[in-house]
Amino acid sequence: MDKKTYIEEFAALQHSLSKLKNASVLTESVKGENYVLSYLANAPEDVNPKEISNILSVSSARTAVILKNMEKRELVLRYQDPDNHRQTLVKILPAGIEKNLLIKETFANSVSGLIDALGEGDFKQYMDLKKRILSYYKEKQSDIEPSGKKELE
Repeated sequence: MDKKTYIEEFAALQHSLSKLKNASVLTESVKGENYVLSYLANAPEDVNPKEISNILSVSSARTAVILKNMEKRELVLRYQDPDNHRQTLVKILPAGIEKNLLIKETFANSVSGLIDALGEGDFKQYMDLKKRILSYYKEKQSDIEPSGKKELE
C-alpha cells in the first residue's frame, strides 16, 4: 500500500472511531469537564482556574465557560480565596466526585473489554505503538518554537 492509501485509510478509521459511543469513552475521559473533574479529585487542595487553563491548554475564557457549566450542575464550586481576595479557587463537590468515579469506572470497563477483545499480547503491542506515537509527537513538538516556527539548526 502507498502512503496516500494509508493516510486515507487512517483518516477513515479515525473518523469511524470518533463516531462510536463506546470508543469515545477512551478519549472523552481525558478532555474538558471530565479531565477537570479528574484533576480536581486528585488535587491535594482547591485549584486556581488559571491552573486548569494551563492543564487543558485552553484560554481562561474557555475555562470559565467549562467551570460555569459544571457549577450549574453542582459538580464544582468557585469561591473567593480567603487568603487573597483577588483570586478565585475551584473545589470539587460531592456530585463531581461521584461523576468522576463513574467516568473512571466506565473508562476501566471499556479498556478491560478492549484487552479481552485484543488479547493481552496484542494489547501490549497496541500500548507499545501508542507510546511510540506519543514519543514521536512529543519530539516533534519540542522541535517547534512557541511561535510555531521550527527552530534553525
